[in-house]
Amino acid sequence: MTRTISFIKRIGIGAALFSIFTAGGVDARNKAITSGLVSDNKIIADGASSAGLIANLFALDFLKSDGIVVRVNESDSERGLYGLIYKNCDVATTTRLLHDQELAEARSQGVNPVPHTVALGAIVMVVHPGNSIKELSIDQIRKIYSGAYTNWKEVGGKDHPIVLLQREQGSGTEETFGDIVMGKTPLSMKVITLFNNREIRSRINETPNAIGYIGHGWIDSSVRPLLVNGIDHTPVTIKDGSYPLSRPLYMYTNGKPFGVLQRFVEYSKTYEGQRAVIENGYVSAD
Repeated sequence: MTRTISFIKRIGIGAALFSIFTAGGVDARNKAITSGLVSDNKIIADGASSAGLIANLFALDFLKSDGIVVRVNESDSERGLYGLIYKNCDVATTTRLLHDQELAEARSQGVNPVPHTVALGAIVMVVHPGNSIKELSIDQIRKIYSGAYTNWKEVGGKDHPIVLLQREQGSGTEETFGDIVMGKTPLSMKVITLFNNREIRSRINETPNAIGYIGHGWIDSSVRPLLVNGIDHTPVTIKDGSYPLSRPLYMYTNGKPFGVLQRFVEYSKTYEGQRAVIENGYVSAD
């Protein structure tokens, strides 16, 4: 699945508007919170880029309908959650649930993280468009990333060394990949760590022998997505969980939200929100 041109246009226009309205920065700790936001009349979201794409989709609609600016920062799930814990953002966009130590830290700060499932997505294994490989099993992926397989010919490809790419520690995508694919099997020491979906996609396109994994919302023609266990990442297989690397996408708030923040995190339940999610390749959680 590929993201539509309409999505790219929406994000481009939205980014320009956000830059205009959010220049100057915010010291969230010193702002009034009468609106339920860390900064009055502005929603600040931070965290995983895959869930952040959903936040960006909602953001432009909220600027038009409510006059509310939404600033979406791209980091990773861990940074987003700690931003919420230390009241630097209103929404943590994540691709995983909160860890016990993060919950303990939140409670020590008087914060009550509440998850909201906004869409369903997937991690997709990607290679260069010129790679002849079309599918891999979970077992083959594990052996590639552990270093047991080091050449594409070992999985039916051409005689070329495999270049391994992964996301950074703290990324929900990296953690989900580790849980589902690697388990207790250690990673190869030759794996190259990159810091977001965009970097991995770009490096794959520049490196004919590379393999990596990205959120499915970042798939475009610059990379080739692979089937996993013979299954493609379609709305049906993501929804029913038969695609092995399916996952929910979350927005966390501090406690039960109200006002404009509640409308924002629950926007995926509305007709307009569901349409935005589906039109751009994601799967409705409802």
